[in-house]
Amino acid sequence: MIRRGFTLIELMIVVVIIGILAAIAIPKFTSVKDQANQSSCRTNMRALASAEAVYYAKYDSYTMDFTNLDLVMGNASVLECPIGHPGDLYVLNAHGHAYRVTCPNNGPAVDHGSIIDGIASWI
Repeated sequence: MIRRGFTLIELMIVVVIIGILAAIAIPKFTSVKDQANQSSCRTNMRALASAEAVYYAKYDSYTMDFTNLDLVMGNASVLECPIGHPGDLYVLNAHGHAYRVTCPNNGPAVDHGSIIDGIASWI
């Protein structure tokens, strides 16, 4: 006699194995996604630092807002932080020749680092 198809037990074992694999893979995917967002944020910070250096070379002073940075980096004032919600823009807090860039993230702002006299540092 030729047997066709799968038994219920065989199908249940396959479903359990797929569930176990999913339980292992999903947390790892979330971790990789967070690392990618942090890397993207650092890339944005480097771009802002480069724009600051270009602005300094062109105008012989450091800019204190993103509107001035738009002169050398056209999208500086609308640059979104990938770690926050869509539409969360970087916030610039200027103090003399130093400023700190933060982005909102589910409530209080998250500090990503600073750019002081054109030199970027990240926490």
